Amino acid sequence: MNEGNGGLFSRWRRWWRRRAAADQSLFSPTSAPGNDQDLYPSALAAPMRAEVEVDLGEPENHVLRLAARDGVFEFEVLPSVRLTSHDMSEENLNHRRRDLSDAVLKEILRRAWPIARSCDPDAPAEAETLINAEIADGWCYESLEGLVKCRPTVRVRVDPVLRDRIRPIRLEEQVMREEHRLGILKASHTQDLTETWLEVLRRLEGADELTREQRQFLVPFVAALSDKEFAAATKDLRAARRQGARSLADVLQQAARNHEQIGLFEFAKAYDKALNSFSQQMGLGPSTFIPAPADQAEGTA
Repeated sequence: MNEGNGGLFSRWRRWWRRRAAADQSLFSPTSAPGNDQDLYPSALAAPMRAEVEVDLGEPENHVLRLAARDGVFEFEVLPSVRLTSHDMSEENLNHRRRDLSDAVLKEILRRAWPIARSCDPDAPAEAETLINAEIADGWCYESLEGLVKCRPTVRVRVDPVLRDRIRPIRLEEQVMREEHRLGILKASHTQDLTETWLEVLRRLEGADELTREQRQFLVPFVAALSDKEFAAATKDLRAARRQGARSLADVLQQAARNHEQIGLFEFAKAYDKALNSFSQQMGLGPSTFIPAPADQAEGTA
């Protein structure tokens, strides 16, 4: 009878050791099964209970600082961790959460550190994508109360020192981009309105087509109907053109008089022709530049 009991005990002990070895291979702390059902083979466990889930805590309370490339600046890594279990009650899982907090953060730090070191300090989005890909499968922790699966994700922020320096630069860049976009839109709008008003005047005048000189003459007037700033600019342009035209006309007229006085009438005619041509190009009549008879008489005198 003792031999029978001894044989039964030996068989039971061998069966228990095989069971323990199977559990050890399934419940490795670094295992990351793709499906929770893989953790509970029907041959080894009773039907699963409903999954219980708790959060590790607010990400702001567990900020990890990881050095970026070159080690000058750091990333702020904010982990968001869910702990789930089919074996524990919510109360027991909450208790287990407090015990696992440091281990979870250390594991995230271990996996994320080399990734952060490979990313530029101004590329938090890239670091965030790579770290989340690395920890996407999660990992498991076992205890006497059952298995706990850790499902982490992270958010990555740029170093506050770098962020404070970059913010005004990015703000100015954004303002310039928006001002450029608004300027292009405004210019297109002004051009369309100006062309529309020129077409209105052409029809009212009964002209087949406006010449270049006529458009130059009319644009400062119709610009006031299109845009105030554009109207002011065209007004200044018109004044500058008129002033330059008057100065050049004075030179041409004086040269024509001088050559008439010395008998070089061919040069005088050439100057008159140049004056008429220039006046036409400026949209102004040549008589505008001819002094009044009294002034001409005074000049002759």
